[in-house]
Amino acid sequence: MHLTIAAASTALFSTWVFVENFGLLFDAGDGISASLGQKGRKVRHVFVTHADRDHVCGLLQLHQLNARDGIPHIFYPKDSGSFPALKDFMEKFDPQSGPATWRGLAPGETVPLDKTHFIEARTSEHVTMGDLTKSLDYTLCAVRRSLRPELTGMNGAEIGALRKEHGEDAVTEPQIEKLVGYSGDAPQLRPERWSGVKILFHEATFLAPETARSSHSNLPDVIASAAQLDLEALVLLHFSARYKADEIVQAVRQHAAAAKVGFPVFVILPGQVYSDLLSTEPVWEPGCFLDREDCEERQEGLI
Repeated sequence: MHLTIAAASTALFSTWVFVENFGLLFDAGDGISASLGQKGRKVRHVFVTHADRDHVCGLLQLHQLNARDGIPHIFYPKDSGSFPALKDFMEKFDPQSGPATWRGLAPGETVPLDKTHFIEARTSEHVTMGDLTKSLDYTLCAVRRSLRPELTGMNGAEIGALRKEHGEDAVTEPQIEKLVGYSGDAPQLRPERWSGVKILFHEATFLAPETARSSHSNLPDVIASAAQLDLEALVLLHFSARYKADEIVQAVRQHAAAAKVGFPVFVILPGQVYSDLLSTEPVWEPGCFLDREDCEERQEGLI
């Protein structure tokens, strides 16, 4: 399945990622309604990582334009008092809009999106306050059923008879497929947290470790850690607006080459809005040189 993903992210100003296939929105930064337009009506599930303004300020307009009959379902870290306060404010400030559904999530909770897909919430290290859950990260998962290993070699008629007599569980077993991981803001990429994920969205706010703050990631560490994973794609976002686009692109290529990254790397550049992110050209592809022209020549067999 090709995932149609719209997104925008500039650290401090606005971050949001919309997976259109599932009506699924991660974070709701400023400008999301203007960017999505009528597609905003497709947002059915909103999963907010934490209460920083660049991740939540788009909720007001999104709610005003699209809330109806309990939709969208808005999920947030259960111990963050900002969200109940925001819900109360919206009801008073904007009483004419229809009601959305608000629910706080604890780490380990899952939320079904349809019959075969669900979101898993986990504690994020971006905001830590003892045992309180103030920030979360999320994984989009799919449940697939596969033939039980002990039945390998059995013919179709035998499997059909077994299914008819004992039910589906007798012949197949569920397998969890991790389609998309979304870190929100995070101080570092921990490979063990994202093992098995196909597409990972991870922040890379700072281009150098010496400029990074403790609650945000830096690009060299993110690339080095991601290289340990078996991803189909890495999407980097939440870059600081202090960096120019070409500066970010060259830094990503440099560190991806050094780490010998074996999968495509996409970048959400500050100030840009992407309507179908995964259809754009990745900044890094396996086998490419640092220079894009060199990469293209190599692909054409000129080097």
